[in-house]
Amino acid sequence: MQVVGASVDKPAANQKWAVKYSLRMPLISDPGDHVVASAFGVARPMVGVAKRTTWLIDADGTLRKIFPKVTPKGHAANVLAAVQEVWG
Repeated sequence: MQVVGASVDKPAANQKWAVKYSLRMPLISDPGDHVVASAFGVARPMVGVAKRTTWLIDADGTLRKIFPKVTPKGHAANVLAAVQEVWG
């Protein structure tokens, strides 16, 4: 399993955030034209941020679950429960 984070922030902001929270996962920076956010349908160019969304995707690219409304409090536990449900 691989966890990857993505944001429309610049790489320096992502790096600062990763250090602050001791993150060990790769972070994708998608500033400017928000190519990644647009591809996933979460770009909000008028606001300048992307809609917080979590996807569980199999190694073969099959989408297994979407969390379209992410509330930070409790989200990690919800995702972990879904991972265990999907992959055991």
